[in-house]
Amino acid sequence: MELGQAVLSEIAIGIGCSSSATADDIQALAEDMLRAAPPHRRAKIFTLARKAEYAPLHEAAARLGCEIIFLGEAELSRRQPEFASRGAEPSATACKKTGFASVAEAAALMGAGPGAVLIAARRAARNVTCALAAPAHELTS
Repeated sequence: MELGQAVLSEIAIGIGCSSSATADDIQALAEDMLRAAPPHRRAKIFTLARKAEYAPLHEAAARLGCEIIFLGEAELSRRQPEFASRGAEPSATACKKTGFASVAEAAALMGAGPGAVLIAARRAARNVTCALAAPAHELTS
């Protein structure tokens, strides 16, 4: 199965956002990236646990019809080198604001599970970063 032909069971949407990001900002970037993604049955949002009370994130997830998973930050921190080896590019901005070299890409990779690969690198727009990942075994024959 090639990337363009696969119907993925799930896409992990990694989201990083500042406290000024709106639900519209989050939704717009996620929708834009999902439009360019391979066909998939469902998508879930993965982000930092510290965003669990951030209402715009919940609103965007509801509009997108996505479950949202808040990731344990100790594990995310511990696994940063692994995620870098799997394509997560370090971001000086993310590191300065969150203490993590990567947020969106690392969250997508962590959310998509062991051996996941990035299918869309981090993009930023209007105080939001977004990346997509999927299980590697669903992308190969």
